[in-house]
Amino acid sequence: MDYDKPDHKNYVRGRKKSSGKAGLIIAIIVIVAALSGIGGFYVYSATQKKEAAAAEKAKKADPEETQEQYEKLKEQVAVDADDPMYRKIDFAAAQAANPDVYAWIWIPGTNIDYPILQSTTEDDAYYLNHTIEKKEGLPGTIYTEKYNNKQFTDPVTVVYGHNMKNGSMFADLHKYEDRAFFDSNPYVYIYLPEQTLKYRIFAATPFDDRYILGNYSFASPTEFQEYLDELRSGINGNINMDVNVNQGTGIITLSTCIADSANERFLVNATREEQ
Repeated sequence: MDYDKPDHKNYVRGRKKSSGKAGLIIAIIVIVAALSGIGGFYVYSATQKKEAAAAEKAKKADPEETQEQYEKLKEQVAVDADDPMYRKIDFAAAQAANPDVYAWIWIPGTNIDYPILQSTTEDDAYYLNHTIEKKEGLPGTIYTEKYNNKQFTDPVTVVYGHNMKNGSMFADLHKYEDRAFFDSNPYVYIYLPEQTLKYRIFAATPFDDRYILGNYSFASPTEFQEYLDELRSGINGNINMDVNVNQGTGIITLSTCIADSANERFLVNATREEQ
């Protein structure tokens, strides 16, 4: 009996076509699922990044807001008097804001009226880029390094502060570039918990960016005099040679940046007046 034999080639071809279509559909499903997963991952990742960025931004310092905080702090802790020597600073209140506050600086005739901090961390320059609230970024704080003691009894104490565009921190040191201002605003006051120190400014001058505390051994009378001579010979600076300066009266060097000169600093230098 004759019957139609199946065409093996067509049968196999048909199976291949069916298998191919099924495989293609499965592949498409897998790809779509994978892409959905990847898309979901990227959406989740992007959300995480946005949330992290927002959290980081919240921790970052804002110079204007920080200055407002300093003004509020000053209102809380500073009690003015007719004689700046008798001005009172509530250090308990200041240290409640940050325990690293150990002194206060005021220069009449300027906006410089700030706490001085010294970091207890291993990073001596921590407050170069952290505010009194320990937020990262500008304007930082006015600070000294652990190289200097907190009694201002070292032969040379260097106090650092940023030259902020909004006029805060140590920006007003640049007013001493003007001779008339230099002559009429000669005093710096440092307030400590137990005493007030009065300093007379004798030199305001551009200086190179050497690390001052590491470049001299100020315990040596020779190297102290070398530094003093360099300050007094500063080009384009204002100098008062009538002010007596020695290792006993010491020097405080107030250091800030010069906006258009990355390799220089502007230094206002003062020596303690005998009480």
